[in-house]
Amino acid sequence: MSDLIPAYLGGTAALATDAVVGTPEVDRPKVLTPGAEELAADEIRVSILGSGLPWVTKAQAAGSVLMEVGNQQRDVFVFDLGSGSLANFSGLQVPVTSLKKVFLTHLHADHIADYVTLMGSYVKAGRLDPVDVWGGRSDHQEHGIVAFVDAIERALAWDTASMTGFVPKSGAHATAHEVPYDSTEVVYENNGVTITSFPVIHALNGAVGYRLDYAGQSVVFSGDTKPTRTLVEAAQGCDLLIHETFLPPEIFAELMSFPLERAKAVVNEAHTPANAAGIVFQMAEPRMAAMWHCHVLDGYIDSVFESMRTNYAGPATLCQDLTVFNVTPGAVVARQAAVNLMQPATLGPSDNKPSLDPRPPVPEWWAKAAIDWQSMI
Repeated sequence: MSDLIPAYLGGTAALATDAVVGTPEVDRPKVLTPGAEELAADEIRVSILGSGLPWVTKAQAAGSVLMEVGNQQRDVFVFDLGSGSLANFSGLQVPVTSLKKVFLTHLHADHIADYVTLMGSYVKAGRLDPVDVWGGRSDHQEHGIVAFVDAIERALAWDTASMTGFVPKSGAHATAHEVPYDSTEVVYENNGVTITSFPVIHALNGAVGYRLDYAGQSVVFSGDTKPTRTLVEAAQGCDLLIHETFLPPEIFAELMSFPLERAKAVVNEAHTPANAAGIVFQMAEPRMAAMWHCHVLDGYIDSVFESMRTNYAGPATLCQDLTVFNVTPGAVVARQAAVNLMQPATLGPSDNKPSLDPRPPVPEWWAKAAIDWQSMI
């Protein structure tokens, strides 16, 4: 695997043992150009918006996965929204107006930080529709998804009020939907798409993973988890399994300047090291296995694959930011997207119509303090 070059060093190919599994129905360019490929009616396109960890870098945003389906509605689903992930979303030219179905695996900051951006800044970019948010219930009400969604809306009260008279505020509101953390359950079913949540083991009760089924294809996203039987059961025979995969504790300790025992506790008790991910892949038998939530660091990529390979011999990809998977009846194809780093917002249809509230009266002191610059030019 030593010929694999990460994207931040100029690599243009997915970090994959087998970039193509099966027989694609169409010829695809080696690099995805956003906006250049229409989704087929029976296709799922999965884009990694954030492949990294709490330590956010220019090369790796924190955790987030985008799934688009080829139904008539061109539904878009986002799973987690870690720091920096929406910057990658912008480059993909997916309409910002389509971001209204959010599925959170858990409420660690590196999986939810850009939810604030979605509910504030992206409303100013033309997102008109309220958002539905799914996430795990908790043993404690204040730790659950309902409390989280309500708290963010309250925290953004000044931001939302400041939009009055400038942009429509209809997209600044969200509805929370609790999913069980201790049982597998269908939580969404519409327009030919079924999404099932299932329990995973991570830090506290309340963490879940998700499976999306559409047109005979299936994609499973683990979120953060130890190896968990409920996930293996949910992922059995799926087309694409995106499972968190950590570096070995010894390497993680070195990179993060952690004591080894602390690194072992983090990696082995709260996450899934690469050799254990290989066991999960072997048990679930997906068409394509994808390792996610891992440092993609030059000099360590081979170590991740070698560790995973001790237990799994099938096709596997190490996710980077903007790794894209096209999942169709005939094949699973892994590529990298080449994006415009300064891509403006892409707009699409909305359910709501633009509507502006009247601007409130300005404070009296503004008249004295404001510089009348327009009279000076």
